[in-house]
Amino acid sequence: MEKYVVGTKKILKKEQVLISIFLTAILVLSSGSMVAFAKNNTIVVTPTGVDDTANIQAALNSCASPNPPCTVQLVAGTYTISSQIAVTGFQGRFVGMGQGQTIINALGNMPGTAVTPYWAQFPPANHWPSLFTFVDGSFTMAGMTITDRSLTPTTGWTDITGGCSEVPCTALTEAIKVSGLKANAAFDHITIVGAAGDYGGYNIAEGIHIEGLELPVGWTNPEADTHMLTGTFSITNSVFTDTAGPVVNFLVNSNVAICGNVATTPDINNYFVLDVVTDISNTNVLICRNQATVPLQFAVGAFQSFIKSGLLPSTVTIANNNFQVSEGANAVVLEDAGQAFFGTSPTLSAVVSGNTIQNSFDGGSAYYYSVIETDTLKSTLISANTIIGGGAVGIYYNGQPGTIIGNSITGSDTGVWLDMASGVHVVGNMIRNSVQYGISLTSSNVAGSSATTQSSNNYIIGNFVHNSGTDDLYYDGLGTGNHWCGNIYQTSNFLPFC
Repeated sequence: MEKYVVGTKKILKKEQVLISIFLTAILVLSSGSMVAFAKNNTIVVTPTGVDDTANIQAALNSCASPNPPCTVQLVAGTYTISSQIAVTGFQGRFVGMGQGQTIINALGNMPGTAVTPYWAQFPPANHWPSLFTFVDGSFTMAGMTITDRSLTPTTGWTDITGGCSEVPCTALTEAIKVSGLKANAAFDHITIVGAAGDYGGYNIAEGIHIEGLELPVGWTNPEADTHMLTGTFSITNSVFTDTAGPVVNFLVNSNVAICGNVATTPDINNYFVLDVVTDISNTNVLICRNQATVPLQFAVGAFQSFIKSGLLPSTVTIANNNFQVSEGANAVVLEDAGQAFFGTSPTLSAVVSGNTIQNSFDGGSAYYYSVIETDTLKSTLISANTIIGGGAVGIYYNGQPGTIIGNSITGSDTGVWLDMASGVHVVGNMIRNSVQYGISLTSSNVAGSSATTQSSNNYIIGNFVHNSGTDDLYYDGLGTGNHWCGNIYQTSNFLPFC
């Protein structure tokens, strides 16, 4: 007979149904708190004022497969957890009463992570340094704030990524982790608040991390041998403060939506603010309607074939976001390393459309930074973005065919820079007040090579380019089959031709 488990008491399925019908609460005493079954198969957990770890863990376990799906409901108030919470096969809902109303506060110095690697065995024998870990399952998590303000959230763990400034690393790798082989997870109205720490300057490296299952110590390359995760995932209407936002990697046959979130970070060394996507296969990722303030590095990055080879074509769409960038930060960085790392053709396509990006960078190292940067992708569409201010390059494009159309770029070092690019269409953009060039077409040397890779068969058509500091249109004269047609401009270092 199937059973439900709440704390230390086992309740038969028949009894549980009767309890739901008559709305009778079953109390399980754990540190003096209440854990109750309620109507509609809901388990209500109330805060104890001391340590709520065991009660929350028991409630989540009650909804884990093979038990039926159910809801774990947290009331308004502050819950305290003193160690990691992990569940395999959670089904249902884990919900609070709202951001800032239901608060889960981690105490810091969580035990049991000393010399534990940051991956886990399958099935997981070791937990990741995360506050909440979900392996497989199908669930929603919503309506709560999760905080850890301690300088040392864990007692220390082995970091092989190089992200930590201390050995052993004491930061959390993430507040919430989803892993395994197959899962569906939706996160909505979650606030995650970190503090200063030893991982990129933070005590929580990432807010929410969704990734395939990495293998334990003893494998030659645990990351490259990762089991890919399949599923549907969403992160919406959430806030990430003093920590980075979501990370999505090692997914196959999946769909992901990251929309309507707010991410802010102070001026320290974390390498991204809103989202990172790495090594996805036959997967679509939508990043939309987010707001991010970016002092360093970048807001959104998508990196393909950096660890795994043999990936199937995938698409990342970055649309209608609002990014505030400074100090030479990138808003969007896109790169496919398949050819460089594995000798394979690119598999990542990208759409970057309708974003508003305010750049307050004052120049100085302009050629090292671009607001939107795309390198060697399968294809790219960059359309209808508004880029305002700053001394960095507006759009830097390198590699495979793509289209840059209908963008408004004002005050960049160079508005659009095609470098080692082939088959790119630059059409109908409005580029004004560039520090150096409005549109630049150049051929360069690939790093580590003396051979020049030429920019060829590009079409620069119907753009309005005005008031550039050096030239509105610049061409280094290398490459073949390039066409400059119907552009409205004032100055050029060559005679444009069709």
